Amino acid sequence: MVRLLEIFTERGLYRSQERYEKGDTVIVSYKKKEHIGEIVCRLGEIEDERVGPLREIIRRALPEEEINARTRNLKRQELFNIVRSRIRAHNLPMKLVKVDFGIDPDRIICFFTAEGRIDFRELVKDLAHTLMNRVELRQIGVRDEIKLISGLGPCGKVACCCEFLEEFAPISVKIAKDQGLILNPTKISGICGRLMCCLRFEAEFYSKVIKDFPEIGSTVDSKLGEGRVVGINAIKNTVILELKNGWQKEVPLGDIVIKNKIGAEDRIRTGTDLHPLDPESRASTNSATSAQYHYNLPDKNVKEVEDQ
Repeated sequence: MVRLLEIFTERGLYRSQERYEKGDTVIVSYKKKEHIGEIVCRLGEIEDERVGPLREIIRRALPEEEINARTRNLKRQELFNIVRSRIRAHNLPMKLVKVDFGIDPDRIICFFTAEGRIDFRELVKDLAHTLMNRVELRQIGVRDEIKLISGLGPCGKVACCCEFLEEFAPISVKIAKDQGLILNPTKISGICGRLMCCLRFEAEFYSKVIKDFPEIGSTVDSKLGEGRVVGINAIKNTVILELKNGWQKEVPLGDIVIKNKIGAEDRIRTGTDLHPLDPESRASTNSATSAQYHYNLPDKNVKEVEDQ
């Protein structure tokens, strides 16, 4: 396993014919570019068919390449402290997330979050003169913040956006309702405060399967007699019935006959503390408004670009 030295949130499995030890620095391909990384562990030979094709280690890194990478990391931390101090000096309500270099080494990109639009034109001028470089301030959303700094999700693993997700798909509460989850924001929200991205992984399956099930509260006939639907299990393809004697039994979906139907909005798991949430108002999308400002020292012009 290799951890990239300049992209701390990226690590993955790589293969190589040459033998490497823990702590060796190597050059690997990541997003069609060469990056320097460090071997964090050796796993030996992997023959499991479930493991997809592994990326290959290109070569061993040169000593000067490792020194340059670690020097750039120190420079990023130094720039981060300078930018943060200037933000405090201008008393702006913004949170600095990360400072990095652009494709052009003379350009510095500062990522930040804020509740609304921030007028930081004076700040970007101050930074350009202080750092003697072109400075770009880019506003990002809370989802993008976690993707940049990494973190652990409620499941205990590294957040999906830090591991493999490249784009944020829209997520609504209806997706959670179709999966029979408890509609409690603390249970279905990720560390960014938005609905968990993993809710969408099985959304297509549930949206197709849920149509074949009776609604919660409807009355159906079964081999055990007439009963009221109190729960469904889309994975096992079963329905939980409450019989007239008060007993609850789990029966296969194919063994029941639907007698009457109720509104589809009631197709949620009962017996839990549900909170009425409006799917339209809780729709979670990648609402990061990317407001960018560029300041060029030679012509001293400031231009504003908005990406919707």
